[in-house]
Amino acid sequence: MTSPPREPRGAGEDVLDVGPAPDVPHPVLGWRTWRLGRRAQRRTDLIAPLAGLPWPSRQAMVAFCASPTHAPPGDRCGCGLYAVADPGRLDWGPSDHEVLGVVALWGQVVEGTRGWRASHGYPRFVVTGPAIAEEQRAALARRYGVPVHRSEVPPRVLAAQLGADRARADALRRGSDAEVATALAAGMPEWRRRWSAGQAAAETACRPRRRGWRRR
Repeated sequence: MTSPPREPRGAGEDVLDVGPAPDVPHPVLGWRTWRLGRRAQRRTDLIAPLAGLPWPSRQAMVAFCASPTHAPPGDRCGCGLYAVADPGRLDWGPSDHEVLGVVALWGQVVEGTRGWRASHGYPRFVVTGPAIAEEQRAALARRYGVPVHRSEVPPRVLAAQLGADRARADALRRGSDAEVATALAAGMPEWRRRWSAGQAAAETACRPRRRGWRRR
């Protein structure tokens, strides 16, 4: 069985110490989304949004393809585990339980115009929105053995803002655990301010305009 990749933890990290996992040399790191399960027994499952399949904990997610002619990822097939270089190009569904994260990909990896497809993958870190409770984040971190951070803005909003700042997005994607935690904490006030300003502007634009009138 292929072991999940793991990079050394940084000092001063503010996540649960869940213990190291074996290293895989030189994984490809990319952004992707998952959905958290809503039922009590699945609240710590990272679920692929489109396929609806839960990613296993403490072991690699292995891609599957129904075609008998090739193993994933196929050159002329859409099979494989997906990740992108630009978080602003991620697709999002309607669920408020979708989360953002960076995944380590390895094994057979195919590069495309937006990112990569791979045969094996494992989460590197996860960022949840404010709707996810601290207890659930802690349980998720314990189960998968990776940092789970809290964003004060919805993950899709964070992804869009990071997409407009590729230097910061790339630094997060490639950073150590401690560097990711520090960068998220440093950037959160700015991201929250931008989100609040956008919400206020949208509310103003949606308000009906009162037509002026004169008493006759």
